[in-house]
Amino acid sequence: MSLIFKSLIKVIFICGCFWLGGFLTFIHDIQITAPSLPQKVDGIVVLTGTPNRLKAGFDLLKEEPGARLLVSGVNAKVTRETLRQATGQSSSLMDCCVDLGRIARNTEGNAEETALWAKNHNIKEVLVVTSAYHMPRSLVELRRKMPDTALFAYPVKSATLDLQAWWTNLRTFVIVGGEFNKYVFSLIRSRLEIADKEEVRS
Repeated sequence: MSLIFKSLIKVIFICGCFWLGGFLTFIHDIQITAPSLPQKVDGIVVLTGTPNRLKAGFDLLKEEPGARLLVSGVNAKVTRETLRQATGQSSSLMDCCVDLGRIARNTEGNAEETALWAKNHNIKEVLVVTSAYHMPRSLVELRRKMPDTALFAYPVKSATLDLQAWWTNLRTFVIVGGEFNKYVFSLIRSRLEIADKEEVRS
């Protein structure tokens, strides 16, 4: 076995150990726990994906008088009335306090859409509603686009993924493992952007 091949095996092994350690930490961090909610927020954003996220977002809106709700990433075919009927909301609630964002096609798009919405409505505190495994990356992307806005996480349990026993289901492992990789990429990009800004200032 050549020296180069042995070195390559060692590098792969070390990288694999780092990945596994980070992944296990990620899994631990996304386990559902009761979120510590602020006393009051003026904005709530639901990153579309599952009915559980929508239900949680509308329930929170009803508990926050004066707040606005953004549903980010709504399909162009979904009308306001369709969404109202699907979630069982009143017309008055939908008309007064709910905005539908139709621009976003991915998490980075969600962040851009949310930042524009918060700026247009002068919103300074945002409660972020998305699935638990999607929350870390969502917060990284949102903070990239709106660094001066206070963000509070409200993770929602996935109806199809069992994070408690992720190792027993290949589909769950593939989805969560892929999300971890995306999270690492977003985190590295965010850190590099911060370093670039600090270098420009100096």
